[in-house]
Amino acid sequence: MFSIISPIKIIVLACQIYAAITTFIVITLALINPELSASDALKVVLGGAGALEVSLLVLAHFFWRKLWAKIPKLNEILFPDLNGDWNMNITWNSNGENGTVAAIATIKQSLISVSMEVRSKGSDSETIVVKTSKDSISGRPLIYYFYRVIPKNIDTDASLPYEGASTLKLFTEEGGILRGNYFTSRNTKGHFELTR
Repeated sequence: MFSIISPIKIIVLACQIYAAITTFIVITLALINPELSASDALKVVLGGAGALEVSLLVLAHFFWRKLWAKIPKLNEILFPDLNGDWNMNITWNSNGENGTVAAIATIKQSLISVSMEVRSKGSDSETIVVKTSKDSISGRPLIYYFYRVIPKNIDTDASLPYEGASTLKLFTEEGGILRGNYFTSRNTKGHFELTR
């Protein structure tokens, strides 16, 4: 899993906002009650920090999708919500042979992480690393996807697990298609196309 929005940027922004708010609260409390002790001020600061941490955790994992649904512009400004099952066509080329395999890709995404698993008749794959980005020129969402394929050993000539990599681009103008080329550690290559 990897981040949609840099966790460091989120933490820095939250800390800056929190520092400004707690400074204001502690100064206000000290002006209202000049006998405010340092331990009382510390309780305010630590209590607020705990509440902020819980709020960010809940937002990052549960409510961000509702926020994206209410403010669709966030799909363009930050990164789109790709959660769910996708129909996947895998066009492969290996040792002069080629073909197409149908699969189901399941993307799990939170505000700070993404993973993708692919299931087909002959193999499953799991995420090693997913890195999201936007194309520096077009602004098109990109997914850099590194994965491990685990053959189901249903054939007598089934292979051992192997790794692969792909860069998937989101084409919203075509109905939200993710597609891109891939290559693997078995010296195979091909093309992925994912549709909802």
